[in-house]
Amino acid sequence: MLAAAAMTLVGCTGGGSSSSDVSYWGAFYAPTTEDAFQEIFIDGFNGEGDAKVDMQVKELTTIGQLTDTAVAAGQAPDVIYSNGPSAASDLARADRTLSLDDYSKKYDWEAKLLPWAYELSKVNDSLMSVPTGYGSMVLYYNKAVFDENGWTPPTTLAEFETIAADAKAKGIVPLGGGNSGYQGMSEWLVTAVLNAAVGPDKLYDALTGKASFTDPEFVEAIDLIKGWIDDGWLAGGAESYFTTDDTANITGLANGSTAMYISGTWAFNSLSQEFEDPDGWDWAPLPSLNDSVAPGVFPLAIGTALSVNAKTEHADDSAAFIDYLIGDVDRSLKYTARTGENPPPLAFTADQFPADIDSRTARLYSDIPATTNVGYATWSFFPPKTDAYLISEFDKVVTGDVSSAQYLEGLQKSFDEEFAAGTTLTPFAPTK
Repeated sequence: MLAAAAMTLVGCTGGGSSSSDVSYWGAFYAPTTEDAFQEIFIDGFNGEGDAKVDMQVKELTTIGQLTDTAVAAGQAPDVIYSNGPSAASDLARADRTLSLDDYSKKYDWEAKLLPWAYELSKVNDSLMSVPTGYGSMVLYYNKAVFDENGWTPPTTLAEFETIAADAKAKGIVPLGGGNSGYQGMSEWLVTAVLNAAVGPDKLYDALTGKASFTDPEFVEAIDLIKGWIDDGWLAGGAESYFTTDDTANITGLANGSTAMYISGTWAFNSLSQEFEDPDGWDWAPLPSLNDSVAPGVFPLAIGTALSVNAKTEHADDSAAFIDYLIGDVDRSLKYTARTGENPPPLAFTADQFPADIDSRTARLYSDIPATTNVGYATWSFFPPKTDAYLISEFDKVVTGDVSSAQYLEGLQKSFDEEFAAGTTLTPFAPTK
C-alpha cells in the first residue's frame, strides 16, 4: 500500500551496480519521520559494521511505480519494495527475487515474526519476502466534534447510520473517502467493509475456494458502500469521490468538516501532524456492519514487504539490512514511538513499549494480539491479479457503470484463474 511505504521503503541501484553500498529508496510522510528513520535504521546500521546502506528519498506517492519500473527494466534495487506479500509473490514467481530461507535460519526470522505473517511471506514453501510493518483498518474521529454532537464511536451498523444521518443534516461529511491521487484508497474502504459486513469466516472460505465472492453476503457489502455514496454519506458523493485524496480526508477530520474516516493504522502519524492539537483525534475498532459479524474486527495487514533482488551483488548485506529493520523489538518500537509508524509483525508485549509511545499506538498493539476477531486485508491476502482487479474496477461501481454483482463476478473470475494456477496465498484460519 501507498501509506505503508512511509514505514520502510526500499531500493538500491540496479543489479549491475558497481557500488559497494546497498542503495535504498525511502519515502516518508513528514521530514521528522525521515529524520528518525535515517538516525535509527540507516545511521545505526552503517555504524555497526563494514556493510553500508545509501538511502535516497523518493516521493511517497510514486515509490511503488518507480520500483515496478526499475524491476521491469532490469534495474531493480538490491532490496526490492512491495506493498505486501501479494505483490512480492508476483516478483518471486517471476524469478526476480531470491529465496530468503538461508537468511531466515541465520537471523531466526521464523521465531521473531508472528506466524501468520511469516507463512504469508512464503511462495512454494520458501520465504521470499520479509514484512517490515503491520497494522489494520480502524475508524478515526475528531474527539471534540463527537463530544459536541453527543456521538460515541459506533459499534453497529444502526449506530453508524444514526451518526451519518445526523452529520449530513448538520452539513458535515459523514464518512471520508475517495481515491484522488491514489486509486488504491478504494481498497482500504473495500477491505474494511468486507471484514465488517461479511466477516472473517466467510472471507476465509472465499480465499480458500470454499465460497464465492459472488455469494449474497459479498454483494450486500458492496451494495452498502454504493448506498453510502449515493446518499452522499461517503466523500460527499460519487463526483467528489474522485477529487478527494487522503490528505483532504485527514484535513477534513482535523477541521471538523468530516465526521469519520475509515483508514489504516499507518495514518497515526499523519493525523498527529494535521491536528492542531495532536491529542484531538482518536481511533475505534470497526463497527459491525452486519448482525452476523461481531463488532471490532481487525483486518490484519502487511503494508511493506522487502525482498532481495535475484541479480544483486550484495545479497548478504541486503539481508543484513532487512534484519536490522525487523530483528530487534526495542529498535523497532523506538521508531514507532517517535513517528507513529506501524512496527514489524514481531512478537512483543505491552511492557516492551517505550515510555514515550503514544497511548493510542500502545492500545492498538495491545488490543490486536488480545483478540481473536481478526480478518484479512485484501492487499495482503488476495492474490496479485485479483487484488489489481479489486482496485481498478471499483471506480465503475462508484459511477454506477457496473452493479455490485457484476463487479464481484469479475473478481471471482480473476480469483478462480489464480486459484487454479496455484498462485493464491495461504491465509491463517479464523480463531474460533
